[in-house]
Amino acid sequence: MDSPASEFQEAASEQELFQNRMMVVELSGRKIALIYSNFKAYAIDNACTHLGGSLGMGTLKGQTVVCPLHHWSYNFTSGRIVDGISDEKVKTYETKIENGKVFIRI
Repeated sequence: MDSPASEFQEAASEQELFQNRMMVVELSGRKIALIYSNFKAYAIDNACTHLGGSLGMGTLKGQTVVCPLHHWSYNFTSGRIVDGISDEKVKTYETKIENGKVFIRI
């Protein structure tokens, strides 16, 4: 559950993002994989639930991000693992784009 202090924080400019690409940002001490797909921003925890691999350094395939360490795949819209290896999921964050800037709710 979000704390009352949850708020949107600026994460990047829209110009920094490229279609179907990712970048890692750090907000409030959390590393977050910021994904830009179909002209919409998505944000998930950067650490894979398996061994903590950087999801932001992984590969995008459709609506999934593949961890570079052991190839666990996560749906970046829900945070759920897509290949049935585990029922764990990574945290997702609400995003918005306003005035050419990308914001993530922390």
